[in-house]
Amino acid sequence: MSTPSFLLSVLLLAATATAATAGSPTALPGCQGSCGGVDIPYPFGIGTSCFRKDFEISCINNGSAGDVPVLATADNRAVQVLNLSVAPWPEARVLLPVAWQCFSPNGTSTGSFSGEVDFNPRSVYRISDTQNELFVLGCNTFIYNKAGNGEGGRYRYAYYTGCVAYSNDSGDPRDGACAGIGCCHVDIPPGLTDNSMSMRYDNDSWPHVNQEYCPCDYAFIVEKGSYTFRASDLTSMPRDQTMPLVLDWAIRDNGSVPMSCEQAARSPTGGGGYACVSDHSECVNSANGGYVCNCTKGYEGNPYVRGGCTITAGAP
Repeated sequence: MSTPSFLLSVLLLAATATAATAGSPTALPGCQGSCGGVDIPYPFGIGTSCFRKDFEISCINNGSAGDVPVLATADNRAVQVLNLSVAPWPEARVLLPVAWQCFSPNGTSTGSFSGEVDFNPRSVYRISDTQNELFVLGCNTFIYNKAGNGEGGRYRYAYYTGCVAYSNDSGDPRDGACAGIGCCHVDIPPGLTDNSMSMRYDNDSWPHVNQEYCPCDYAFIVEKGSYTFRASDLTSMPRDQTMPLVLDWAIRDNGSVPMSCEQAARSPTGGGGYACVSDHSECVNSANGGYVCNCTKGYEGNPYVRGGCTITAGAP
């Protein structure tokens, strides 16, 4: 082979490899690949036959905001999707509502919302305990969440996580300070599957009399670094406020008793079928049950799509 021909062949091979990497499929062929500027990679999908069971996304028109992707599995409230990632970290960044309870000057309750959203009927998602934290805002407030099964012990749940926010003067809470005066925050336990908060309220232990400067309590899970306390939030936070947080997801076809990699490989037609379908893909057991798929070393892309793992750009 002459030198020019050899160089041409090398250039053509390089161009082919680059094109394969750049064109690695994300959505299934013929399916909508994005909504409102958010990529929708399989196993997520929009429309019939475009998603794996429990991973459906709806693309809705939100008026002046344009198209917005939401979790189609949410029954009682739209859960907006901000970002979806497949590998190596399977995550969904979403907006979930703030829980609240409000009081009249004489301390009686005027309304409350626990924050519960039924977005996870088959336990596909877990609220990430490494990337989120729990905030509680109020002036005589104890709010907590709970997770896990107590398995016949003294308590019904395995984890109870919360904190106390207290203040007896409107001038005490300070912007940016969240160590218990008007605001507190704590890490959350692993395995949380919902956003519901439990609020302690009685006028003996947790009175709310004559607290016009702090008429409502609030609680929410939020992505670390995404929220900074402001004293004005104690009086002016909207009741329809949402906060960004990160959900971990995995293939959990059997709901509360999901299959491991080994079980799924032995039952390729069980549930939605074995999910790691690309060449050069591998299965990894999830810490919270079920499994996820990755491309093997030297490859990148979407392991849930046939041909989705392609040679990493620049790899030898």
